[in-house]
Amino acid sequence: MFRTVFTRSSTLLNNKTAFVASGKRFYADAVKSEDLLTFSLVLPHQTIYKDKKAPLITLPGAKGVFGVAKDHIPKIAELKPGVMQINHEDGKEEKFFLSGGFAFINPDNTCYVNAIEAFPIEQLDQEAVKKGLAQYTQAYNDATEETAKAVALIGLESYQQMAYACGVSV
Repeated sequence: MFRTVFTRSSTLLNNKTAFVASGKRFYADAVKSEDLLTFSLVLPHQTIYKDKKAPLITLPGAKGVFGVAKDHIPKIAELKPGVMQINHEDGKEEKFFLSGGFAFINPDNTCYVNAIEAFPIEQLDQEAVKKGLAQYTQAYNDATEETAKAVALIGLESYQQMAYACGVSV
């Protein structure tokens, strides 16, 4: 298994950007420490990870789930409620439920994930998730004003993602 890295050429051909394969290949079974991303997971009240090395982290982006590895294109991404997965160097996976936030992916192979709340998905209480899901579903269905409907929708989407994370059927 390999991936080829593409680099953007500064030459424009007929107003189109040319993409050129650099020919550099990375093999999944040969991860070295210099091939790792450095990331931090920070909350307003706590730092969960600071300058942790990992080959890959997966984040719940507002436009879809995406992975971040070394040499990722720099960007700032809005995060929605969902699961952040960390693939550690030893092959183990760790999952956190994020309430939303932002990811700052920098050109120096660092990534800062800032969230309001984050906790291991093992801490999700399935009964509490079911109760919250039912509560926000009812609130959304009963809402007549736009503001109340919007607030209920935020809660509903959050509980739907929690239900998905802990295996509760929706």
